[in-house]
Amino acid sequence: MEWVERLVTVTGWDGETGEPDWSGTEEFLGTPLPDDFKELRRRFAPWGAFSDHLLVLEANEDSESVRANHATLLKSVSANPDNRRMFEPAGLLGANEDKPKTGLVQWGYSFIEEEYYWLADTTRDPATWPVMARVDPLETFQLFDMSASEFIYRVLTEAEFAPFGIAASIPSPYYRVL
Repeated sequence: MEWVERLVTVTGWDGETGEPDWSGTEEFLGTPLPDDFKELRRRFAPWGAFSDHLLVLEANEDSESVRANHATLLKSVSANPDNRRMFEPAGLLGANEDKPKTGLVQWGYSFIEEEYYWLADTTRDPATWPVMARVDPLETFQLFDMSASEFIYRVLTEAEFAPFGIAASIPSPYYRVL
């Protein structure tokens, strides 16, 4: 959980922690989520944004949860199969007939339409799932072999973390409850 600790340090966050219940989400997805991500949501319990830029989905059942978001995406591709193209080449977890145990699961987004997912594989340790991100829903995904918390840390602290880094415009990272 080294990257979560780095985020706590760099943002100066000393707010409340929580004990989110991920069991319903994990049952819905058919797989555990990465422990690193669950620790991130525990440490940054109140829903908020990193540097008023990046938001991380929650454990509860509201519209800003991993489960509700994934259910909405699955309905979208089920109702209109052409929407599957939006998630190529990986597809959504649970919507891949040819690869039912793999696919994207969204864990966050930015206020400027960036989207952040895991490339989930239910046959592998979730700690090994890479991040897939894109700057716009119509753009192609980029693969990052790192955890969600490392990805967030790099977005906040590395201006050269192109095209996602915001350190040049927001040099002092913070976390603000919304």
